[in-house]
Amino acid sequence: MEHSLSSILLGQLSPTVPTPGGFIALYKPIIVLVVLFGWLFLTQWAYKDIEYVKTRIYRWHLTVFSGGAVGLLAWLFFPFRGVLFWFGLLLFLFLSLGAILTYVLHRNSLVAKSARILTPRHIRGMVVRVTGKGDAHVEAIERIRINNWEGRHVKVPADDEEREQFMAMQNLLSDALWRRSSEVDLIAAGDRSQLGYRIDGVPTPRTDLLKPDEMAQALTMLKKVAGLNVEEKRKPQRGKMSALYPLGTNNRVQMEVRSSGSTHGERVQIRIAADLDSLRLPDLGIAPPRLELFKKVVEMRAGLVLFGGTPNSGVTTTQYATARSHDAFMSNIHALERRQLMELENITQHVHDSQNPDLGFARQLQSILRREPDVVIVDDCPDHETAELAARAASAGRKIYLSVRGRDCLNALNNYLNFLEDNKLAASVLLAVTNQRLVRKLCPECREAYTPDENLLRKANLPADKIEHFYRTPVEVRTDRRGNPVLCKHCQGTGYYGRTGLFEIMIINDDIRKLIRAGAKMSEIKQAARKNKMLYLQEEGLIKVIDSVTSMDEVLRALRNDNRR
Repeated sequence: MEHSLSSILLGQLSPTVPTPGGFIALYKPIIVLVVLFGWLFLTQWAYKDIEYVKTRIYRWHLTVFSGGAVGLLAWLFFPFRGVLFWFGLLLFLFLSLGAILTYVLHRNSLVAKSARILTPRHIRGMVVRVTGKGDAHVEAIERIRINNWEGRHVKVPADDEEREQFMAMQNLLSDALWRRSSEVDLIAAGDRSQLGYRIDGVPTPRTDLLKPDEMAQALTMLKKVAGLNVEEKRKPQRGKMSALYPLGTNNRVQMEVRSSGSTHGERVQIRIAADLDSLRLPDLGIAPPRLELFKKVVEMRAGLVLFGGTPNSGVTTTQYATARSHDAFMSNIHALERRQLMELENITQHVHDSQNPDLGFARQLQSILRREPDVVIVDDCPDHETAELAARAASAGRKIYLSVRGRDCLNALNNYLNFLEDNKLAASVLLAVTNQRLVRKLCPECREAYTPDENLLRKANLPADKIEHFYRTPVEVRTDRRGNPVLCKHCQGTGYYGRTGLFEIMIINDDIRKLIRAGAKMSEIKQAARKNKMLYLQEEGLIKVIDSVTSMDEVLRALRNDNRR
């Protein structure tokens, strides 16, 4: 008489008296251990791959672990006797492997075809590596999708040598983008090869990513992709390329590639354009009270605004964001730049060619002004002629945004007046002067609170009784159980994530205008600006520290090289 499945299961669950040595078969613990070790191995692989692909790390870590943990509990719920043991094993495999396979399907949807796993191509490659039979060649993984200087997708090369070059380039660019680098500097010189990034404005050496021969391979492939002459190793060359990062998104990153010879060896510099296409004035870091005042200046139809700053202080980005505050469809907007940081939609951009002796900067500006623009952005005033053209265009009813070198607003204003040599003209057109620095923002995931020194607070005229704590980067490196350093997944261990601006804004009111017209000393203009509630860069930095945006050390670093008041 045949028994039903339910009667068999009930029989397995009913209590029985075991015979000597019959509590459990010896092979079953071995099966349990083998299966558990296999699951742990797959879980470790999945954890590393999740971080490699850089998908939603915490969600998928939890999914993979939960699948195995629930499966193990379900398996242990059944007695290890008879058919129930095998039923529990199948249930464990279904839940644990199901979670891992679900992740595999997800990660395969994000990466390029050549990087997908458990596909027929991937399985054939595994068989070739294990058996040694078949066409063994360099396995190249497309971590990021790269387009060359013509905008065409760079596919994995068929030639083994080029595949190695391609892989070295992929490793370099994927690492640079993951670490949020804005610049990559690579020198291929054998044992003296060097690689460095600029992350959040700070130079950062990268010593353990590529070997010297891999740096040379990456350099060669970068030149090919950027449209440069690979054989030319001395003369400066400039090219471009782009990449989609992360894979599975539409986030295209533009890159400018420059090559040249150096005393150490051939050098390639990559400038990675930041995602600035949606940046607006409120995103720059201007304190709300000063932002409202500056918006009123931008709304004025005519006049001259000076943007002051030191090199690499973000002045061009501020000019771009200001230009976007104007209606590009209703206004005729032009920009004259020495170097185009990025393309601006519906804004006509002109890049000055410094190699052309017949076309000076001022002459090119004059040519632009003949087109009767409504708004003009002018990069880095170099001389009297440019300063005068900008001022006269502003007096003729145009809006001019002109950048000038200067360590603060007063210094930038003084430099412009020295260029212009006409204080009355300057007083009649000037609307505002700004100055700025960039500071790194503290990582919200790993920043640490601390009690600031009371003497420091008193020197900064801050109420010690009302400030409980400031924030800073972690003082001690976090380690795991084995003592290995654990880097913050958000900032990659730098302690900072992204940058914001410190802005000193001087609004030109009637009192300041009179002083400028009269040729007053900068100390008198400074007093009038302070009376008009202008804050210095140091004070704007302290506000950022109090608001937990950045650290005191970072503000001091940003202002350290200034010969301040």
